[in-house]
Amino acid sequence: MQAHLLVAALSLAIPALAADSYTLDPTHTFPSFEIRHHGVSTLRGKFNRSQGRALLDAEQGGGRIEVDVDPTSADTGHDGLNRMLLGANFFNTAAHPNIRFVSDRIRYEGGKPVEATGQLTLLGVTRPVTLEIRDFTCTTHFLRRIPLCGADVHTTIRRSDFGMTFGLPTLIGDEVRLAIEVEGFRD
Repeated sequence: MQAHLLVAALSLAIPALAADSYTLDPTHTFPSFEIRHHGVSTLRGKFNRSQGRALLDAEQGGGRIEVDVDPTSADTGHDGLNRMLLGANFFNTAAHPNIRFVSDRIRYEGGKPVEATGQLTLLGVTRPVTLEIRDFTCTTHFLRRIPLCGADVHTTIRRSDFGMTFGLPTLIGDEVRLAIEVEGFRD
């Protein structure tokens, strides 16, 4: 009877081994944002520091993505605006030094991830967010000779949903378009 339990336990563990684990490459992963400014132009910026991991299991239709973004690394190309973004009206980095996304579900098509649904925490507020995963592609890194995957990830959020209301509705828009260039090395 114990041998039967061992075989059952091993058969349950085998699918978990089919999942691929990736560490995001912080030198090639850049969350960026776009938001309306004064209703006349689009302000663009990015975060220069992020880290994360992805566990992808296309065969079982599962996995998990965890990404942490350092809001003090916000960069709009304008030093004064960058300093404003750190303050209480925007990212309030003194009280909230991290932005975090953790997936609940990953949807696959043709063996590739195309959507990740999960929870985004910004300013201490957690809300559901769905990320669209475009152009997921894998190859072998030309120098390191290890598996490398990448994608372009997109979503739109309303900053007011997270309590960031300064400048609404005319000075700064509410809708924020996020685009994340992401690359990760398989562990």
